[in-house]
Amino acid sequence: MQTMDVHDEEHSDEMGGAVDQDDLSSGLAMAVSHHLRLLQLALRVRGCQRRRRRHRGSVRGRAPNKKRDFNVGLRSILRDYWGVDGEPPVFDEAAFESRCRMPRAVFMRIYSDIKDEPFFLQRVNATGRLQAHPLQKVVAALRVLGNGEAADRPDEYVRLSKSTTNAAVKNFIEFIVYKYESTHLRTPTDEDITCILAFNKDRGLPGCIGSLDCSHWEWHGCPKSAAGQHKGRSGKRLIVLETVCDHDLWVWHVFAGSPESNNDINVLKQSPVFSGVVRGEWPPRHFYFEVNGRRYT
Repeated sequence: MQTMDVHDEEHSDEMGGAVDQDDLSSGLAMAVSHHLRLLQLALRVRGCQRRRRRHRGSVRGRAPNKKRDFNVGLRSILRDYWGVDGEPPVFDEAAFESRCRMPRAVFMRIYSDIKDEPFFLQRVNATGRLQAHPLQKVVAALRVLGNGEAADRPDEYVRLSKSTTNAAVKNFIEFIVYKYESTHLRTPTDEDITCILAFNKDRGLPGCIGSLDCSHWEWHGCPKSAAGQHKGRSGKRLIVLETVCDHDLWVWHVFAGSPESNNDINVLKQSPVFSGVVRGEWPPRHFYFEVNGRRYT
């Protein structure tokens, strides 16, 4: 009896195992598929976290915002260059042009055009306090561009953080290119060429439509892989800047980025000005000048 019971139990276990094996394989496949989906989702989320910069508010362990008084920065600028409370400005016109790298008239024209741009507008934060004035952002951008200062250097004067100063420099450059490129950095028109030729003819240079020169600028951030071709006789890493200007110092052509290993002739052969001369597109052929009784185009 005991033998029969054991045999019956073994037989029933074999039958049940045969049935449970199919269910087990199906469940295992579903579990593996679900696990793969979770793994793909985790990898996708981790990739998004690496690409996206996390913006967090007040979190324990993070340094609080510096208590910058924007009014102090604005008042310092007005006191130094415009005067406040009926007092004359501290610095004169020569100091203003030296610090901002432009005359006051040019600065005011740029400021009047840029102060209504979205980034330079004076905002109000969540607590209802006024933020930085447009004048502070423009002065900070000019300090960095004109004097080569670090982005956190103007903080002591204009009361702007490093990130705000970097954003001000970027938006200032983009605005200058967008607003004034079509007006100033362009090829001279026929009327401009006529005035330039007449002026240079009176100075004893008939047929001269501009002065072309190459200057060499040191590149502190030159990568080591490109250091060799950017080194000249001085041993410094430099790039060549080619410009053309007229008698009023109107720079109507800029070609930058050539390595220092090139001389001025090689840079000229690469520039768009020389390409236009080779194609016969520049200078215009309908202009002419006379030297010793002979006419030249």
